[in-house]
Amino acid sequence: MATVLVDQAKLVLNSFAAIFQNNLVSSPLVTWKKFDGEMNDRNGLTVVEQISPDYTTTFTSSAVNDLTAGVQDTIFGSEQYKLDQVIGSSMGWGDFVKIRDIGEARESEALRRAALRLATDIDAYILGFCALASNNALGDGSSAVSQWDDVASGYTRLKEEGCDDMDMKAVLTYGDKQALGSQIVDSTNNASLTEVAGGVYRGGWDGKVAGIDTLFTQQLPSFTVGTRTAASALTAGTAETGVTYESVAISPAPGQYMTQTLSVNVVGATATVKDGETFTIAGVFAYDNRAKKTLNHLQQFRVVGDATASTSVASLRVFPALIVTGPFRTVSLSQLTLRLLPSRVQLVQFSSLASSRTRALSLLTVVT
Repeated sequence: MATVLVDQAKLVLNSFAAIFQNNLVSSPLVTWKKFDGEMNDRNGLTVVEQISPDYTTTFTSSAVNDLTAGVQDTIFGSEQYKLDQVIGSSMGWGDFVKIRDIGEARESEALRRAALRLATDIDAYILGFCALASNNALGDGSSAVSQWDDVASGYTRLKEEGCDDMDMKAVLTYGDKQALGSQIVDSTNNASLTEVAGGVYRGGWDGKVAGIDTLFTQQLPSFTVGTRTAASALTAGTAETGVTYESVAISPAPGQYMTQTLSVNVVGATATVKDGETFTIAGVFAYDNRAKKTLNHLQQFRVVGDATASTSVASLRVFPALIVTGPFRTVSLSQLTLRLLPSRVQLVQFSSLASSRTRALSLLTVVT
């Protein structure tokens, strides 16, 4: 009879990984192992990803385009990614010394509980990161997602910004599920969500709202904004007149591709603005650079990194940068805004009241 030797460490690790992966419900929200072969101690666990250039199409009438003034620049952008946190789990080896085969590994309660706890905590981390990543925020920050139109409004905003249906995912709270009510959750004519979250928490992606794969969970984070006022004004001399793509194409640090700094009067000698907050600027509209038209809503900007005011003025790094020309254009300035220049004092409106604790953030996201 043949004898099979079991590498106990590998057996435990592989079984742990299998349980962990099968219970990580947030996995469809992220791209896995993208930089596994590139991050190492020689580059400080930091990699740079190149972003391809783009060009503006020109139309001429019955003639070849006049290139005497030159051609468009070819501008490559880049974003940095850095591994700066390790999430792990430690446990006593005595819990596993009796595991001799795959069957015992699968039945080990200690192994299962450790893997489930790690999956739950990483789910919370991923969902928290995704919920604060976007510059788009709809709703008042406190009310539940209670109607089909609430989700459809998020879908419309993402479609206006060029997102594909196949990449969209929705993550809602159980409070949202209750608020949506029987018309959507229980009706076979609408979303057919009767099975979602009907059993244990780790049921995963089992239904759709507004045609979008939907997960209901209690793991979405709440968010407390800074002490700044809800409405402020850009101080004179800031760059809201716009920047070029070339000036913001190279990320100076992880997460800073296509960002710029704005000085904002936040009212309060040491008022704070938190990473992930969103705001609009009066007269600065979103721009669709594919259809080459101004959209009907003000462009929303996300604050990148916490900021504290000095004598009431805070320097905020924001995404996206206010790019007013070229294929990467992000904003369109109203005629009123243009007339106010060069004084450059425009009203800033934050999405939530100062120091308010918003409800658990519902999430409609795009997987890239």
